[in-house]
Amino acid sequence: MTDFINPEVYGPLHFKYMFMGLAIWTIVPFIGKKLMNKSHQRITVFILILLTLGQEIINDSSLMLQGLWKLSDDLALHMCGFSIFLTSWALFSKKQSVFELAYFWGIAGATQAILTPDLSGLWNPLGIFVYFFSHSMIILNVIWMMVVEGMRLRKSSLLNAIVITNGFCFIMTIVNQLVSGNYWYLCAKPLSNSPFLIGEWPFYLIGIQIAGMIMMGLIYMPWLPYFRRMALQSESTTA
Repeated sequence: MTDFINPEVYGPLHFKYMFMGLAIWTIVPFIGKKLMNKSHQRITVFILILLTLGQEIINDSSLMLQGLWKLSDDLALHMCGFSIFLTSWALFSKKQSVFELAYFWGIAGATQAILTPDLSGLWNPLGIFVYFFSHSMIILNVIWMMVVEGMRLRKSSLLNAIVITNGFCFIMTIVNQLVSGNYWYLCAKPLSNSPFLIGEWPFYLIGIQIAGMIMMGLIYMPWLPYFRRMALQSESTTA
C-alpha cells in the first residue's frame, strides 16, 4: 500500500507500468497490421480515440466531483494534455501535419513523462493508473498511425515541430499568468528525476529546452535512412 501512497520512481510499480506499456505498444499495432481487415482497423481506431479521450473526461469529472479540480493545474494544457487531443485528431483525420506534430509531442513528451514521471500528488491507485494509461495511449496512437496507417514524417518535420513548440511556449507563458498555473513547467521546476533539470527558475528552462531538442532529434534520426531512400528513388525516377 505504501507504494501507492508514495510511489517511487523506478520502483516496482513504475517498472510494472513501463513493461505493460511496452507490451501494448508492440502487440496492438502488430494485431492491427497483420490480423485485421480495413473494417476492423476502423473500429479499433474508434476504440483508441474513445479510450484516449474518455479517460481524460472521466479523470477530470472525478476530480470535479471530489472538488479537487483546479484551473491552475488540471486543464489539458501540458504537452501531453495537448497530445491526447492531437493524437486523437490525427487518428481521425489522417492529416499529415497533425500526425507530424503528434509524433514529436506524443513520442518525446509521453516517453519522457513515463521515464521520469512527476508523481507528486498521485496518492491513490486510480491516479497513478490514469497517469501511465494516458501517456501510454498517446504513444500507442502514434505507433498505430505509423505501423497500421503507414504514415511517415517529412524531411522538414523536425524544424517545423521545434518552431511550433517554441511558439506554444510563448503562448503558455501568457496562459500561466492568466490562470496562475505552471503548464509546460514554465514557472516552476517539476518534481521529477530528470538530469536536465539543473538549477532553479529560469535556469532549469535551458535544460528543458535542451532535453526537448535532444529527444526530438533522437526520434527524428531513425527516419534519415528513409529520407535518403526516398531521395534516391526520386532521382532514379527523374533520371
